[in-house]
Amino acid sequence: MAQIIGIIGGSGFYKPDNDSQKKTINTPFGDALVHLTQLGNKEVAFITRHKVGHSIPPHLVNYRANIYALHHLGVSRIITTSAVGSLNKDIAPGNFVVPDQFIDFTIGRPKTFFDGKFETTLYSGEKRSGVIHVDLTNPYCPDIRKVIATTGKKLKMDIQEKGVYVCTEGPRFETPAEINSFRILGGTLVGMTSASECILARELGMCYSTICLVTNFAAGMQDKISVSEVFKVFDEKIVDLRKLIGKTLEQITYVSNKCDC
Repeated sequence: MAQIIGIIGGSGFYKPDNDSQKKTINTPFGDALVHLTQLGNKEVAFITRHKVGHSIPPHLVNYRANIYALHHLGVSRIITTSAVGSLNKDIAPGNFVVPDQFIDFTIGRPKTFFDGKFETTLYSGEKRSGVIHVDLTNPYCPDIRKVIATTGKKLKMDIQEKGVYVCTEGPRFETPAEINSFRILGGTLVGMTSASECILARELGMCYSTICLVTNFAAGMQDKISVSEVFKVFDEKIVDLRKLIGKTLEQITYVSNKCDC
């Protein structure tokens, strides 16, 4: 069976390029709608994180259903997109960043499958059940990150291979005081989704990496922040983002099947 690559499209990235077959996956955590399609030479399972029209806020996304649905389909590698704010004046709107670490400030979201009762079998064949404590020394898959960054540089895009993603609860934007504290802690970017997905993917032994598109400077670094600004920048860069994903998928075969994820 051909291996399927999982893609989760964030704000502004709501559907795959090609025609797709919609399939509802029933999971122990709720239903997830998946678009099955082909991008380049790869079979792809595409999930729209916020639904078309951006109708689901970040704190209400059913992250467990989405990640489990991809696991159910046999996905072992996930690439996602994220619209983020920059905490660094040298990383401007329109730039891409492939983070290597995160700091999680979300509260109340279910961020584990393993409540003591759940059990499943990983893609590798390993069985997991009970209470699981996963290692997140390298939360984002180093192999996929390297492929994305190398591809972006070959395409002559403004892309950075490292960064610290600060994940907040949302849906509100942050205050300048919060942004300043995040910067002191070593944050590079601020968003509202990636850490939740990353944790869950690691619990199921799935390689996970995200492509962050900087859509604005964070609070206190510009006069104000608006959703329209975020979508404007995303619309301007969506062609580049799709090209980056497509070319990355062409190279993804060179990613090791035996990484730490």
